[in-house]
Amino acid sequence: MSTDLSISVVTSCFNGEKYIEDTIRSVINQQYPNLQYIVIDGGSTDYTMKIVEKYKKNMDTIISEPDDGQYHGIMKGLQLANGDIMAWLNADDIYYPWTFSLVNRIFQKFPDVHWIIGLPSYSNNYGDCIKVCSATPSYPQSYIRKGFFRYPLAGYLQQESMFWRKSLWDEAGGLNLKFPYVADYELWTRFAKKADLVALTVPLACFRQRPGEQRSSINSYYDNEIAQVAKEIAKPPYIWQFLAEKGIIWRFICRLIIWKKSRFIGYSANKKDWVIKNTLRPISKASIRELINDYFLK
Repeated sequence: MSTDLSISVVTSCFNGEKYIEDTIRSVINQQYPNLQYIVIDGGSTDYTMKIVEKYKKNMDTIISEPDDGQYHGIMKGLQLANGDIMAWLNADDIYYPWTFSLVNRIFQKFPDVHWIIGLPSYSNNYGDCIKVCSATPSYPQSYIRKGFFRYPLAGYLQQESMFWRKSLWDEAGGLNLKFPYVADYELWTRFAKKADLVALTVPLACFRQRPGEQRSSINSYYDNEIAQVAKEIAKPPYIWQFLAEKGIIWRFICRLIIWKKSRFIGYSANKKDWVIKNTLRPISKASIRELINDYFLK
């Protein structure tokens, strides 16, 4: 019997023929011995399901039927999940080759860690990795609980690089489908009532940037739902909100000067193992060097 923790991953898709094969291969090519992979399709009319069928022997559950959107599909899949560790990966993002083995090692070594996130990283339409954030930010539990990780304040949490214990999911109650566009953002605020988000010093997944195509970049309903959720939680300090709305420079300055204590996990070359520390760090995902690079790359 495998001593590895079981990991359940859900991919929800609809007409995703352009990218879904990369997503699927990033999951199954890791050859993790204790994986439950669930694919939920919303009734695609393109070649998505033909691509999925190519890999059906590597999948535990495939469902293709009309649904009520992305989060409905994700929730449907996660309700079938029985792994010790859970996650979902959207049908245009990818995991790195080391992701599952490292996730298993982290959760095995640190039993009091219930929720982790890797360094943010990004790819373009072609699948090229175009950026990996080098700064391991602080994710203060109170800030997540209050909904401060949103635009234009602390920036959004990268869902694709998150993993959590099933016990946390069960305790928090899963996705609230009342929010068809920002159910993940709302879920994090409830996770943060139960556990802290522990950052890793390495990336676990890559977010594919598709400006003008993804819902968060083109849909006003997204911003409206974020505002609705945030209004029900807590108001940020006035000066932070005021400065953050003044533009990108002020937003980054605020994120660089707001330091909070939170846990992170990194590899110690001296100890030849992963260690966990609790330190003061800025909430910014980017270092000053990265900001300078971004300026010259415009």
